Amino acid sequence: MKRIIAISIFCLVESAFSQVGIGKLDPQAALDINGSLLVQEELNLGMLPTVTNTDEDFKLLTRLTNSTPLGEITVLDVDNLSVAPINVVNYKFTNLSRDNLTNVNLQFNASKYIVGIANFRYEGGAIPKTTVNGVTSIGAFVVRAFIEGGKWHLEIRNRFLDLPSSGVERITYSVTLIIYDKSYFRNLPVITTNLGGSNTGTASSVPNL
Repeated sequence: MKRIIAISIFCLVESAFSQVGIGKLDPQAALDINGSLLVQEELNLGMLPTVTNTDEDFKLLTRLTNSTPLGEITVLDVDNLSVAPINVVNYKFTNLSRDNLTNVNLQFNASKYIVGIANFRYEGGAIPKTTVNGVTSIGAFVVRAFIEGGKWHLEIRNRFLDLPSSGVERITYSVTLIIYDKSYFRNLPVITTNLGGSNTGTASSVPNL
């Protein structure tokens, strides 16, 4: 009889300690934390189970590298994000002055987003070549996204040559912008390499990925 009672008590103790609560009196999981979590060194996780398209309430855990103290674990709540990790936006610009799209404020916050350019298309009349000092030039055509005043801007133009001012031909620019959310992506630093007048060489460093 004593042996049976001892086994029963052992089972009750094992059940009572199968769930651990930190800041909670009634833990609902193996480890239930009410509050913030810091991981000072490495965080080892097992593999995620299979996630299907019918799964809901899926959250992402992330470890902050700029928290004080270092290592705060937080949730990246995708339900509250205003945009997806990668967004594709198509733009078309018509009725331009000659061929110059010098500065268009795209209104994307540079602290939140990275803007890339793809699928550029030029529609309309060709820009006449110009001969200067016996050299025929086609100018310098530029398609770029740049930051100004904390916002992303767009430039598309030939910086040295234009359509004739009296011409009736009109230019249309079509371009796809790829908007990356900085919650998932980051800008890498510029790597400058001096090739010393050569057209071959090796980059001066490897980006820290």
